[in-house]
Parts: sequence; C-alpha cells; structure tokens
Amino acid sequence: MAREITSTDISNPGLQPGDFCRMALQPGDFYHTALQPGDFCPDPLIPHTSSPSPLIPRTLNLIPRTLYLILFFFCSLLVYPQQGQLAVSRIDQMPDLPMPLVIRDWKAVARNYDNLVFNRNLTGQYLPLSRVGPKGQFNYADNTPLFLDSYVGADDHLNQAEAINILPAIVGATLAGMDKSNQNGMDWVTMSRDFFNLKNGQNVYLNGYSATSGSDWWYDVMPNVYFYQLRSLYPDAAPEFDVQFTAIADRWNGCITKLGGSTAPWTLPDMNYRAFSLSTGLPLATGVPEPESAGSIAWLLYNAYLQTGNKDYFQGAQLALEFLAGRQTNPSYELQLPYGTLAAARMNAIEGTDYPLHKLLDWCFNRGALRGWGSVVGTWGGYDVSGLIGEANDGGNDYAFIMNGFQQAAALAPIPKYDKRYARAIAKWILNVTNASRLFYTNSLPPANQDSYEWASLYDPDACIPHESMKEISGGKAPYATGDAIGGGWAATNLSLYSGSSVGYLAGVVTMTQVPEILRIDLNTTDFYGDNSLASCLYFNPLQDSRQIWVPLPPGISGVYEAITETILLTTASDSFLLEIPASEVRLVRLYPSGKEPAARDGRLYAGSDILDYHYGYDYSVTLTVKALSADHNPIAINSSFKAYCEPGNVKPGDQVQFDWYLDDLLLEGRNQSQVQLVAPATPSQYVLRCRVSANGQTAEDTLHLSVVEHLPIPPVVQGIQSGARFTPAGGFETFTALVFPAEGEILDFAWSTTAGSLYQRTGNSVTWQAPVSPVAATVSLTVTNQDNLFTTVSTGVLVKDTSLPFQSPLIWYPLDSDERNAAADRFHATASGVGPAEDARGLPSRARRFATGQDIIYTVNTGELNFTNAVSLSCWVRCEQFGSERFILSHGSWQQRYKLSVTPEGFLRWTIKTGQGTADLDGSAPIGLNRYYHVCAIYTGYSMELYLDGELDTFRFFSGAILPSDRPFTIGRMDDVETQYAWRGSLDEVKLWDVEIPVKQVDLLKAQWASPEPDSLGDPVARVYPNPAAPGEITIEFTGITAVESIAVYTSGGRNLSEYQIRTEKSRLVIALPYAAPGIHVIRIILQNGRVITRKIIIWRQMK
Repeated sequence: MAREITSTDISNPGLQPGDFCRMALQPGDFYHTALQPGDFCPDPLIPHTSSPSPLIPRTLNLIPRTLYLILFFFCSLLVYPQQGQLAVSRIDQMPDLPMPLVIRDWKAVARNYDNLVFNRNLTGQYLPLSRVGPKGQFNYADNTPLFLDSYVGADDHLNQAEAINILPAIVGATLAGMDKSNQNGMDWVTMSRDFFNLKNGQNVYLNGYSATSGSDWWYDVMPNVYFYQLRSLYPDAAPEFDVQFTAIADRWNGCITKLGGSTAPWTLPDMNYRAFSLSTGLPLATGVPEPESAGSIAWLLYNAYLQTGNKDYFQGAQLALEFLAGRQTNPSYELQLPYGTLAAARMNAIEGTDYPLHKLLDWCFNRGALRGWGSVVGTWGGYDVSGLIGEANDGGNDYAFIMNGFQQAAALAPIPKYDKRYARAIAKWILNVTNASRLFYTNSLPPANQDSYEWASLYDPDACIPHESMKEISGGKAPYATGDAIGGGWAATNLSLYSGSSVGYLAGVVTMTQVPEILRIDLNTTDFYGDNSLASCLYFNPLQDSRQIWVPLPPGISGVYEAITETILLTTASDSFLLEIPASEVRLVRLYPSGKEPAARDGRLYAGSDILDYHYGYDYSVTLTVKALSADHNPIAINSSFKAYCEPGNVKPGDQVQFDWYLDDLLLEGRNQSQVQLVAPATPSQYVLRCRVSANGQTAEDTLHLSVVEHLPIPPVVQGIQSGARFTPAGGFETFTALVFPAEGEILDFAWSTTAGSLYQRTGNSVTWQAPVSPVAATVSLTVTNQDNLFTTVSTGVLVKDTSLPFQSPLIWYPLDSDERNAAADRFHATASGVGPAEDARGLPSRARRFATGQDIIYTVNTGELNFTNAVSLSCWVRCEQFGSERFILSHGSWQQRYKLSVTPEGFLRWTIKTGQGTADLDGSAPIGLNRYYHVCAIYTGYSMELYLDGELDTFRFFSGAILPSDRPFTIGRMDDVETQYAWRGSLDEVKLWDVEIPVKQVDLLKAQWASPEPDSLGDPVARVYPNPAAPGEITIEFTGITAVESIAVYTSGGRNLSEYQIRTEKSRLVIALPYAAPGIHVIRIILQNGRVITRKIIIWRQMK
C-alpha cells in the first residue's frame, strides 16, 4: 500500500517534495503528479528487478493529472479492459486464446522451405523447383537470372520467374536468419536485380523480367515494395540498387502527379483505378479498382524520403495517404493496405501528421466491398481460423489465403512502436494468425481435407510448402486446403511457392517464449527503414491469470523501458530479466543503452537522441504543421514572376490561419495568403523563401530554397526519332534521324546506342543501323546533351523480321458467312449463342456476325491442341458500335490465363499475352473509329508482340516466354463463357487463328481473303483438278489462264497438313506429286497472290506410296 509522504518522512531515497511519482489508480493504470507533503507515493512498482530505476525527474512530466483523467475517460469509450488500449472491432470478435493452440516453429519452416525450393539438385516428380538461366538473358549483361516455379507441378515448369515469388523468398529467408547473398556460393540477392525492367524502359521492378505496367496495381507495385525490403537488408549487394531505389521513387511519384496530385496548389490525386501504365501515363479504369495501392506507394515514397531527404517524395507520400484516408468505403483488395497503414502510423509519430489510423486498421480487418476482402473469424470444422486473411463473407463460404496473413503480420507488427494504443489488438491478432496459418500445410489437416497431400507426403516431409488457400467448406469437408492452380489449369497441385515464399516474414516477427501461449513479437524485424535503433518487443498474455516470462537481452548492459505502463523496469540489466504480464494484457518492452537517463520533452520520452516512447504520457495531441511549401517553377529567371504555395497541416475547416512570407528573412508585406504572386530578385543567387503559418495559438514554418538565375537552362528539345520503315528485314539497313529543335546558340552533342544490331556514325543527328541477322524487337536510343550539361534521352523500338518465312495455313478459320464451322479443317467447329447476322466489310448482307448483348457469344471448346506455347497469330474484321468499357474481340483465358484481343474504353486496340515471364499489353497507336470495319491482326512471335491494322504494322514491343495454358474455351465477342461485363458491341468476321508466326507479306494479303467471293467477281480460275479420284502418282490443277499462286497446301479430312509432297509449275497449271497419302477425302487450299483463296476436294481411293 502507498504510504503518506511528509516533508521530513520521505520513503524513497532522494525523493523531495515537488518530485514526481507514479501513482497507481488501478493495477496497470498510471499517471504522474508532483509530490507535496501529505501525498501518497506507492512503493516502486518494478517487478523482479535487481536494480530499481530512479524516480523520473520532475522535468519529465509534461501532462497534468487533470488532463490524464480527461484523456483516459474519453479513451475508455473505445478501449479494452486494459486501460489505454483501443479496440479494433473485427479483432474483438477473435478469441484471446485460439483453440486448439498449435504454434509451429516458423523459423524452422522458413529454413526448410528455403532449403527445398533453392536446391537445384533435387530429383523426383516436379523437381527441382528452381534453376538459373544464362547470363545476360534479360536486363543486365553480367546478371544470371533465377527461375522459380510459382506452384509445384507448374505447367511451365522451370520457366517461371515471378517477382512476387522470388523476392519474398529471399527477403523471408533473410528475416529467418539466412544470408542469401552468399549461400552455397550463390548470391541470390544480386541475381534478383533483373526484375528491374530496364531494357523495356519501365524502370521499376515488375512481376516478370520483361513485363509491362498497367494491368494490375498489386503486380506492379508490390515487386517494388519487396525490392525496397531487400535493399534495406542488403544495401550494398549490387551497385545498381541505389539507382534503382531512386528510379522507383521517381516513377511512382510521377504516377501520383499524372493522376492529378500536386503541391502547387495542394491537390489530391485520383487513385481509384485498377492500375496505372508507366508507359502511357494513363490509368486502367476497367476491372475491380485497387485504391489501396495508394498505401503501398505512400510506403515506398516515405521510405525514399527517409533515405534521400528529397521532400518531393515526402509530399508524394502525403498526397497518396491523404487520398487513401479520405475514402468513405473500405479500399481493401489484396495486401497493399497494411503497408499504407504502417506508413500512416510512422508518419503520424515521426512527422506529426494526423492520418486516421483507427479507420485504416479497421479497414485492414473488416470485410471490404470491392472483393469481400478482410479477416476471417470463427472456427471451421473445429479448427480456430480467426485472423486469416481472404474472402471474409461470414456466410459459410469464406476463402482464406496464407500469403496475405504472412504479409499483413509483417506490415502491421511495427505499429505499436509508433502508436502503443493498438499494442494489444495487434498482438492478439498476430497470435491468432500465427496459430491458424499452420492449417494450410500438409501436416495439419487430414489428407482428405486437402487436395495436394500425395506429392507433399513423398517430397516435402517437413511440410514447408503450403496450399495457396483454404476454403471454409468444400465437398462437405471443413476446412479444405486448396488453391486456384489446379482449377485454373496452371499446375498439377495447389502447393503454392508464391504463397510459401513469405513464410519468413512471420518467422521474423514471432518467437516462442517459455509460456506457450505468449509470443515474443519483434517490432523491428519488418520495420524496413524504420526507427530500429532500440530493440523492441511485444508480449501478450491471453490467459486468465498473470504469467512471468524470461526476456532475453542482447550482449552488454541495457536499460529496460515498458511503454504501456510507462515504467523504467531496469536501468542496468544483462543476459535476461523476468517480466510479469497480467492476465489478458500486453507489455511493450524497449531497450536502451544503460547510462543514458530517459528524459521527456515535447510529448516524447528520449534515451539520448533515441526515442523510447513517441507518445509519452499518452500524449496524442496534434500540432500545426506545414505539409508543403512549393513554387510553380524553380529555378526562376531574374525579375520574373512566379507563384508560391503553402499548405498547412492539422487544421480543421473553419480554422483561421495566418500566413507570413519571408524572403531571406525579410518579411514580404501584404502577402498573407496561402498562395502568393512574387517577383524574383534582379540578382542571380540562392534565396530562401520561408512561410510561417499560425492557427489556434500554434505556429509552424517551412523553407524553400530558390535558385534565381540569369536565364533558365532547359534540356534540349527532342521530339523523337524518325525512321523510314515500320520494320527492318533481318540483316538489312535503316537510317534514324533525331527530331531536334535547338535553341538559338545551343550547342548539342549526340550519343546513339542500341540493344541489338550495329550502329555506324554514332555522334551526329542521323545514324545508320544494321539489323541483326535474327529477328528481334530491339531499341535504338539517343541522348542529346547541350552546353549546360542538360540532356534529353529518347528511344524508338525497332522490329527485325524474317521476310523469308513461308505462308502458313490457319488452325482455325471461321468465315462466319452462314455458320460457325471451321473452314480450315473438320474440327474446332464453334458454337454460337445469341449472335445475329450483319453485313461484312464488303457490304455483303449476312456475311458477318453481330454482337448486341452481353449474352451473345461464339465459342470453341478448349482442347490441349489449342494450348500451344511458342507463338500465336490472330486475324479478323472488327466493327465496333460502342465503347464504354473494355470490349473483348477474341480471348483464350483472357489476360488472367493466356491471351486476348480487345478494345479499351478509350477505343485503343489492346493485344494481351500471358507467358511464363508475366503479362504484357500492346496498345494500338490511335483509337479506332466507331461503326466502320478494320482488319486487325495480332501476333506473338516469342520475341515480340505485334499489332497490324488493315495489313500495316501499327505497333509492337519486345516480349518473350512460353504462352501459358488456359482451361477456358476460345471465345469470340466475350472474355470467356461466364463473364459478360466486357462483351463486344458490334460485328466480327473472318476469324483466323494460327499456332505459328505468320509472315508480314501474308498479313498484308489477309484483308483480301474471303471464303466466299463477291457475287460479281470473275469466274473460277481453276478449270479442273485431275485425276479425281486419284491413284498413286501426280495430281494436276489446271487454271483458266496464267494465275499467280502465293501458296498451296494439302490437308486430310481431319485437318492435318500433309508435308511430304512436291509442287511443279507448268505454265497455267500446277502439278502436285504426293509420295504418300492415306485413302479418303483430302482438301487442296490455294492462296493466290491477289489474296483469293480456292479450295478443292479430292479423293484418294487407295494407299499412295
């Protein structure tokens, strides 16, 4: 019990009237007050210490007793039974102690996973899971790329390389204690730099070694988050890392600007899109939007600011977070929101911002409407699954994904360090998710409750590769560990490496203690670029009675501070100490160098220059700040006019804000608004513009350095590179000329470079380039530098084609004249539903098909033969009647699985391919018009993607990899046979599909090829075919006159192209010598040079040899 203090009877040595004492209201509830004679002071509440801490000096206490009582009163409206802790409603629905409680040794799981997936010497079914490629294959000539399957049994085995799989595997292994920069002679860290898409000009990390941005924000942004994490662990691993680090910040900060974000004046970006193309500078407005990406981009930019000091990045982070925090509905989509939540907590604590952390945390766990994403609560089949992340419907059909729990735990674990009010909620949730995550692994559920147990029982005895997901119930079994790969046709199992690669994140966060129910949660391990100077751990006791645990200490002597009760437990401690945790409470332990006496100032508790407690005394008051101070341009020419903008922070609508502007400390009279028009001084120099804001009795200020110059140096004006041809034959020559507009007196230097072929004369504004002898999609670049050492770099793509390729016969040809039969062979016939007749491009009635509703479709049943992998060519006539959303022309599994040809809402043709290297889009150069026909041809060659419009090459880009398979039908006019949202509106005709690259010359002729001639066309050019029926020997095709033939092919009735025959031309006839053909009906197809196609049937009546 506390004893009375008098001026002559002080129980604690050194205690004097006026000093401060911790007063206990109830166990665990503390406030500070100045001692006066007659006050009570409890005995030191420092359990199990050998070196009691001194009383906190009077100067530490900045919060009056009355304010404490008011603060706790209002906090108690939203708190747990533990005073000072705030509730997160969804976490409240989870048990303090999940049952059964079975915590795996996650560090051992992470080590076993790393040993399995990076072992390239394993043998057995689907093994090994990884390989290395040839040096210089992708973005860096001296780099060796890594390939790692995304699933066990991947269809494209050992040819997959996803950044969302490989980068977390390296980061996670490191967090679990492994050195991936020197592991068995391999530097996996440096090898990962190839994900920085340098050669294609994206200049960010993407999900493939040669990918494109603009389809899905989480695939575009998260690889950069993982790289930032990797660089924080291995800052000196590769010389390119620093350049990549700032390039990423520049690109995503530029994205915010392109989406409307600005500090001059302060304007929020609109980031409610699915993706953003860094190539076109345009957002993707179709599909489910991913506004949570504002959070991950803010995380990137804030870390970039901390590392570089560049205020542009800090302002970009604020713009992104302010957009995110201002949303009225939950933006959760996948896993980017928790990173934004961490960024908000850090910026609130460090920078004095006031983002609604409680709202963001609620969003991280509550079900969001965009795709039903949130945290699962409850039990499935007797197993407690609370805390898992996924589709949280609360209706018996929940669907959880393991990777998302791992990543969310890593992102949210550091938050209590910055806002201790959420320590209990986060610690409780981490206990739940740590327990339930075991259920995705093959050693936790009965074999009947998982779909890939058999392989794991043979090749993964340590159960370290998880299933991708888990259904609440499937086939009457609850729960059921599964995934999307088997059903999607991507792999033979649902054992997911891209999911399991993140296990090290959880392993780095949690460690078991002597009390099985109490975890040690490390607040520093996953706080990349954060305040990690002081060791910080969180302990939650979910039991109904108090427990003691031994807390290990690092070597040396430490002081020990407990932030929840704001108690200095020990001033000198070593080895370990005993910590008591009351029932259902949390403790946050921070260590500081012994000998540094903690001191409080400005609402924080410091140990030297390190911050022990960001909210000492539970001080969460906010102060006035300056969010941004900027000018509409800088540098500024002497005597020229410019505008300056000052945006205050932490002000409310209606607050009276005063602005005072200073130039080199001289007050600018009459300038008292947030935006001012100023005139630059007449003398070139560096000046300091300062703005002081005042509101509600507080002041804040910021400075901006202005560079005033005699003239504004500007980079050379280069509008592009001009060439004479759309493509270059292999080995051919091409001339490139820079479109440069020099200013008067400007001196320019030219430096040309290329990724393939040879350049002659590299220093003038015109250069000759010789194409390589093999086809390729390459780049020619030019850097123009002026006398001010400013430069402009431009580039142009160059496509090298093999013009000797022979004409190819299609696998599918749907003329769509009167039915949906395949005119190329007696197979792959299509089925139509709802479509109507339409006139074709020639104006002939009922020779095309019109799609008027979302139900209209033509489809071909999927087969293995349609899932070819090397190349694909598509052609058709298209007539669009309505934009409005993305409109699908042709699709086989869409962008999610294989390929599609579509028109964007803006009217651009879009050709999309998914390969083992990722997903890539190629857009047309200009929008198409409505209500007119275009002939479109889309080709993927294995080295390029190409779009042709009316027989002419329109656009192309480099891309590679084997085309992934699809389990969906080949569809005309729809994404697939289920989705109706993106259906075609208009007419389609003459659909052709090849499983090879077709030559450019053939593309040019396609628009003139019709299965049925016009009624007024000239007569049949074929006079007769004989003999027919035919015996062994030769077949003669006799024309009515001299006819120019482009190609000829012979097919069986089943569509097989016969290759063993010779053709001889004799004036007005062709002679086909067939050395072998089976008896039956055969088809001869002749393509004339004018594009006309002629077919004839012949009968082989006995075996020909």
